[in-house]
This record gives sequence, C-alpha cells and structure tokens, in this order.
Amino acid sequence: MNFKHISWVVASLLVVGLSSCSRHAGEEVSRNKLYSNATDVDAEGFTFFKSVYTKAVFETQLAEYVQSAPASPAAKELAGNVVATYEEAIPELENLATAFYVILPDPGAPVFAVPHHFTTDSLGSFNSEAYIAHVQHEQGAILEQLGRAERNTVKPLRAYAHEKLPAVEELFALAGGEADHGAHH
Repeated sequence: MNFKHISWVVASLLVVGLSSCSRHAGEEVSRNKLYSNATDVDAEGFTFFKSVYTKAVFETQLAEYVQSAPASPAAKELAGNVVATYEEAIPELENLATAFYVILPDPGAPVFAVPHHFTTDSLGSFNSEAYIAHVQHEQGAILEQLGRAERNTVKPLRAYAHEKLPAVEELFALAGGEADHGAHH
C-alpha cells in the first residue's frame, strides 16, 4: 500500500473513533455514557450506589417478609423500622443515581427470594435472633458505605450520605450494634 491509502485508512479510523465518543445534535448525553456505561461519579461513588441500593431493596423486602412471618415482637418491630428507613430512601437513591448516570435498579439483579435460613421450619418457628443479627451486620455495612460517601468529592453524594447517616445509625443501634467511637477514619 502506498502512503495515500494508508493515510486514508488512518483518517477514516480517526473520524469513526472520535465521532463515537462525542455528543451529536439532539443527544442529551455523550455516546461514551450511552455505549460505555460511563458515569459522573468516581469508583467509590459507583460502589456506594450499587451496594447501598442493593442492600436497601433486599433489606426492605426481607423486613416485609419478617413482618408477616411468625417472628418475635422484637424482630417485627425491627423489621418495621427497616421498612420505614429504606422505603423512602430507595426512590431517592434511584433519582440521585440517575443524575450521575448510574443505572439503578441493575437490570441483571435477581428477583427477591427469602434466604433459606430465614424461612419458617416445619414447626412454624422463625429464627428471630438470626434476623436481628443479620440486620445488625447489614446496617454496619451500609454505615461504612455512608461514611465513605460522606467524604466523597461529589457534593450531592456527600449531602445525601450526611442526611441518611443518623437514621441508619439509629437502626444499627436498634439491632444491637454499638458505634465504634474510637475508630479513626
């Protein structure tokens, strides 16, 4: 091939490559966001959205199950608090994630199913202590994500985490968790 043909091929590839990432008239977002799943948050913000949203949805659905199961009054009260905390937070997370081009809910997420260790056995008993321990553990994980988001560089994410942190801390305490006041972050 001569130089003329090579330069024509290179120019064509550059035009195709550069036009695929730019925004064209009538498009709200760049093609990079549309085709490459790029977001407007960093990796920590992306992890926050995905993990907290997934946990909030699962915990809400599990709490609704516990409210209808033969659980102890303490477990049912805790489940009611979980539902009250996350029912309003889920749509708020979806709206905030949409502003940063993070797709929630995840299209590949599995449908809710009650974990086998929370289903009632043949005697109709429910392990309320296991549920309370589960809630405590999951609230600890959500608290960690909220703490990280509270120090994120994205202002709306910081504000959201700062707003939701007290409610999740209260839920963590209701489940028997103790705040680690001596921890250095």
